[in-house]
Amino acid sequence: MSLQLNQKVKSEQAGFTLVELIVALAIGLIVSAAALQLFTGGLITAKLQEASAELQDSGVFGVEYVARDIRLANFGNTNNPILNGATQQGGIVFTSGETGNVNLKLKDVDANLLTKSGGTADTNLKSDQLTIQFRAPNKMVNCEGKEVKTGEYVIQRYFLSGSTGGLALTCDANNTGSNDVSIAGLSATDKGVVIMPRVDLLRFYIGAKVGNNFSYYTIDQFNTSTNSPRAISIRMMVLVRSKDPITSKNIDPSKETFGFPDGTVKPTDTKTQYLRRLYTTNIALRNGLGEKVYESSN
Repeated sequence: MSLQLNQKVKSEQAGFTLVELIVALAIGLIVSAAALQLFTGGLITAKLQEASAELQDSGVFGVEYVARDIRLANFGNTNNPILNGATQQGGIVFTSGETGNVNLKLKDVDANLLTKSGGTADTNLKSDQLTIQFRAPNKMVNCEGKEVKTGEYVIQRYFLSGSTGGLALTCDANNTGSNDVSIAGLSATDKGVVIMPRVDLLRFYIGAKVGNNFSYYTIDQFNTSTNSPRAISIRMMVLVRSKDPITSKNIDPSKETFGFPDGTVKPTDTKTQYLRRLYTTNIALRNGLGEKVYESSN
């Protein structure tokens, strides 16, 4: 009887078989893999949403900030409402010189302070620089955050410059406190104040009317045009990217392209999975308000 009792105790204390352990381990791995996949998917989705919100803030508010200033271009220049490269004190600064019909009638102005192409970019196309001038319509602050009084002369240029974490859309403004035309405070080597971080490309296209036809020109095309077209609007295009890379099968920087009026844009970095967005806005210039235009191309 004692022997039977011992056998019964041993039987009750017996563990799992090897097959049972393997099956349990397999089930545990499957459940863990499913949980890990759900966690990873949720993390990627959260990062995508965060990056999208970041780009939305940068694109919407940054572009509108610049557009607001561009709408002031040529304010106070009541004697010369038609804008082109020969308009004296014209709102868009294409030309300069002490004599002749030029936008900025000052001596020895650095060409790198004028509206131009060929700027730095993180794409296969180069960025543009836009320089505008106007008289302050009221008490305000310039793009560098400095106070400007009513009637003071403001000159500002928008361009891309290097910053920590990539390029950024920046602005450089002349010194405040003068009602006379002055570029004091402007410098081609000044990196300016950051308006939009992490910008791969900045382009400005000049909407101009020739006869009854309206088209958008690159800055180089507008500057070299023989018929001196009248500038009516500006199309601003900004390609921005996220702060951090996003690991997602839907982002392939090696195949990513963006359409611009003068060509297809490809990011220089074809490996890092940044989320990118292209923002475009058309801004009517002061002298173009009320014009009936016929867009014939682009």
